[in-house]
Amino acid sequence: MDLTDFINAYRGPLIGLIASWGAPWGDATEIAEDSFAEAWLNRESCRGDWNQPEVFGRWLRGVALNVYRNWARKRQRQQRRTVTLDPAIVESVTAPLPSSEIAERIVALRKAMEKLPDGQRQVIYMHYLEETSVKQVAALLSVSVKTVEGRLYQARLRLKRLVDGDPSFPQIGRMLLWL
Repeated sequence: MDLTDFINAYRGPLIGLIASWGAPWGDATEIAEDSFAEAWLNRESCRGDWNQPEVFGRWLRGVALNVYRNWARKRQRQQRRTVTLDPAIVESVTAPLPSSEIAERIVALRKAMEKLPDGQRQVIYMHYLEETSVKQVAALLSVSVKTVEGRLYQARLRLKRLVDGDPSFPQIGRMLLWL
C-alpha cells in the first residue's frame, strides 16, 4: 500500500474518530494529517502486517490518540491566555445563519449528540459526517461490522427520540451535515 492508498483508506474514518474525541472539524483534519505523517514515517514499528486493515487500523488509532493528546495539551495551555475581540469584527466575519427553524433543530441535534454514549457518537461522526463506510469504521475501531451497524442503529433511535419533531433516519443524516 502506498501513501496515497493509505490516506484514501483511512482519512474519513480517522477525522470522524478524532472529532468524536472532541476536536473541532478543522483541528481534527490537521490532527489526522499529523497522524498520517507520524504513522507513515514509523510504519515499521507497527506489530504485524501493516497492509492488513485490522492490524494497521488499530495501530493508526493509537498514533492518532497520541497526536490528539498532544494537541489537547497544547490547546489547554493556549486557552489559559485570554484574548478579547471587537464584536464588530466578529460579526463581519461570521457566516449567515440558516433559518431560525433549521437553526433550532441544529441546536437540538447538537445537544442530543452530546448525550450519546461515546461509541455511538464515534460511529455517527465517522459514518455520517465523514461519509465513511461501515466496514472502514469497523476496521479503525477494531470492532465487527455488526457492532458498528448496531451502534449506528441505536444512535439513530436515540437521536430520533431526543430531537424534537421526531425526524426520520435520512433527515437526521442531513441534519448532521449542518454540524
